[in-house]
Amino acid sequence: MKNDVLDVLLYIFERFQEEDYVVIDEAAKLVEELSEVGFGDNEIHGALDWLDGLMDARQQASIETDRPNIATRIFSEDEMVVLNTKAQGFLYHLEHIGVLDAITRELVIDRIMALAVEDVDLEQLKWITMMVLFNLPGQESAYAWFENMDDHIH
Repeated sequence: MKNDVLDVLLYIFERFQEEDYVVIDEAAKLVEELSEVGFGDNEIHGALDWLDGLMDARQQASIETDRPNIATRIFSEDEMVVLNTKAQGFLYHLEHIGVLDAITRELVIDRIMALAVEDVDLEQLKWITMMVLFNLPGQESAYAWFENMDDHIH
């Protein structure tokens, strides 16, 4: 998958951001709309698969238990190819200030790796993080922080 899948995801996210959560009950209508605005079948289906993976991850996160996070996250070689030092530092920062916890951090990394891209820039990382937080129950304050991020960063 290439950045085109991310473009489809961003379109879907922006289109449904006013809803309580993104639901793809009427996938046929969504596919038709995405096709009409010019996205290709491969990108559309890649984005829908990515969203399915997010929903699976959301269900898994809801059954995870709270564990103290006393370990430092070490990125794998594959993750370091996709997440440069700046992106890794940004994830550490988000966790340090409490926007992400260990579970949400792992969900963000999982969804980034699911894109199968070679490099995710900081802006793309921010969007992916927002999409993950938006779709997780109980993460409203973290999502709100992200929406107003420019007010928080000096």
